[in-house]
Amino acid sequence: MKAKMILLSMGLLAVFFVTDAMAQRGRRAPDVRHRQMTDQRADRQAERPVRGMMEYCMLIPDLTEDQEESIRELRLEQMERNTHHRNKMDELRVGKRNIMAGTTEGDVDEVIDKMTDLRNTQMKENVRHREAVRDLLTDDQRVIFDSKVMRRHDHRGGMGRDRGYHSPRQGRGRW
Repeated sequence: MKAKMILLSMGLLAVFFVTDAMAQRGRRAPDVRHRQMTDQRADRQAERPVRGMMEYCMLIPDLTEDQEESIRELRLEQMERNTHHRNKMDELRVGKRNIMAGTTEGDVDEVIDKMTDLRNTQMKENVRHREAVRDLLTDDQRVIFDSKVMRRHDHRGGMGRDRGYHSPRQGRGRW
């Protein structure tokens, strides 16, 4: 009787361990669903327009070639200005750090005032750029350009503060 109980117990344990081991296959076993989802994602990405310099205007319908070219030129000018502002701001930030660390002489308040003036200038230029792009568009295109969707469509892939997503770049970022 004891031998039958031991054999039955060992048989049940063997079945338990085999089924448990099969349930723990994880990613080692080929997963057809995972592969299908990956293929579908690749297909969807291939259908999307290429991200690049014109991505913030991709949602505007019926842009003519002239409009696209003008917007592209305006965008290049804005990128040059922003690069200049960013470089200047980096220099000011380093100067501020050096003054605060005591490695150089100077007034921190003056550096902060310069940083504030530079940021104000950049914000005003960004508004002028937006207005220049807006002037190129028709009334219907302006409605879409001014919509909430267009304002959110930026380097975060369309996920802005309005959707509750907070990227690490928000808060204490470049500015």
